Amino acid sequence: MTEREHRAPQAHPHKNFARASSALRIVTTIAIAVATTAAATQPAAPPAPSASRIKVAFVGDSTGDGLWGGMTQLTLRNACLKANVELGRFAKNSTGLTRPDRLNWATEAARIADTFKPALYMMSLGLNDRQSVVENGQVTLENSPAYPAKYKERVTAVLKVVAATNTSLLWVGLPSMRAAAADRDARLKNKYFSEAAAEFGVAGIQYVEPWKLNPEAEEDKFASYGPDINGRIVQLRQSDGEHFTPAGDLLVAVYLLPKMFASLTERGEQAACMKGEGEGHTP
Repeated sequence: MTEREHRAPQAHPHKNFARASSALRIVTTIAIAVATTAAATQPAAPPAPSASRIKVAFVGDSTGDGLWGGMTQLTLRNACLKANVELGRFAKNSTGLTRPDRLNWATEAARIADTFKPALYMMSLGLNDRQSVVENGQVTLENSPAYPAKYKERVTAVLKVVAATNTSLLWVGLPSMRAAAADRDARLKNKYFSEAAAEFGVAGIQYVEPWKLNPEAEEDKFASYGPDINGRIVQLRQSDGEHFTPAGDLLVAVYLLPKMFASLTERGEQAACMKGEGEGHTP
């Protein structure tokens, strides 16, 4: 018997190509559908930073840097604030007004105006000013009758620069301190800040009372712990009895934000956040 020859079936190239093309169209259609569905379910991207964001410069000593830190935390909770306001970090630790030979904040304010061009300064300092004023080799002793006028003169020197650059300023007072001597000095410095701003009398330059744990109290008492923005009892002040913890800085920022927006609005700056229309307006 002749063994039957087994041959591979003859290929039909045109039919195979048609099948492959049809399969490719099906796979492509499915891929496009899946990609479209995935894109539709993705959350909306946060608003991109505005090309002309309003600039706010934070200046002063470590307390001024704390204001910047708290406001920066707040931008993470407020997309509109992050997109429309640029926060400049210019505070310098261990500085003040009593030693302009080491760092002169009037000169620094002028430099920041030239380079950063802020619409508003947020100023806080005084922790390092529990000492005599030394200027141009002349010493005004801390316990002398001339000291209040001399210290306010140093405050006014900064205000003059700010006014000359057509910029607004909020000078934030020092909070309560744990040590009695430090607390007395902070309250005295706040008095000088307030009086100097009032006597200067220029619109857009204002003294702002410090944040208080008890807003209704005439004089705030120092407390290391208190409720955070969610009402939980946490540590608000650092162990040095002077600075705030990040939780405390955030509380201060929430307190200052409406005042910052009001100051910017007065000078004609506009952003949806300032009207309470921005996404995530409430911390």
